Amino acid sequence: MTSSPELEHAARLCARALAQAPAGLFSDFDGTLSEIAPTPAEAVFYAGARDALERAALSVDLAGIITGRAVDDVLARVDVPGLLIVGNHGLEWYDDGHRIDHEAGIAAEDAIKRTLVRTRERLAPLVSTEGMIFEDKRLSASIHYRNAEDPVAVGLQLLPIVEEEAERNGLRISGGKMLVELRPMAIVSKGTALEQIVRSRGLRSAVFFGDDVTDVDGFRALHRIREEGQVETVAVAIRSPDVHPDVIAEADVVLDGVPDMVVVLNRIAELVTVGRKA
Repeated sequence: MTSSPELEHAARLCARALAQAPAGLFSDFDGTLSEIAPTPAEAVFYAGARDALERAALSVDLAGIITGRAVDDVLARVDVPGLLIVGNHGLEWYDDGHRIDHEAGIAAEDAIKRTLVRTRERLAPLVSTEGMIFEDKRLSASIHYRNAEDPVAVGLQLLPIVEEEAERNGLRISGGKMLVELRPMAIVSKGTALEQIVRSRGLRSAVFFGDDVTDVDGFRALHRIREEGQVETVAVAIRSPDVHPDVIAEADVVLDGVPDMVVVLNRIAELVTVGRKA
């Protein structure tokens, strides 16, 4: 049973949508199935999240992780069988043992490396980069400054530098929780990934859990699909202390943290399973 009427409402909203088969359930990883960790390498499933995800995945026709992490990184952390893994914000796919890299990501690999190097070189004389992580994910990159000695000062110095270097190397940037993302200019996102999945798999319903500004693309894609009147969708936000306002504004329902996500996933599995047996 859920611990509050609010969580029961959220679970039932998702389950009603997922009653329309084929049904798909998708989630980010960091901030949804894992608490936000001090560094990307330290992120692990929240207690009970793995089992909850597996139960929910078994209750629908397709389940997956849609994340900014690289596919190999996800596979090392998420040992739930049968999941579709979409990494690098849609630039990298792992489906039933097959890997697909987006051509725009492949073409941008060298530019991403150059931009990371030049950004770090230019930033170092201006502010301490101690604690920062310049993460090359091959098809995209993330610059994390949450653990910098002075994150506010780093953020103020970092943004104009990375904007200039990204433009010089033909890349675009996006923001997140104490990080800057580097991506190819091609419009590939969690939103385009979700839309591709829904349409290519002929899904009649889709639910997506997200917590960060990069997940807003996914929420908006679900809204557009739902407006067409053929697919039931639900965008679920996971609230955190530093959540971007757009995440809350674009969500159909909001959960107060990763523990609530675990409760709702378990309840969805119960409700959908019972509904399909009925």
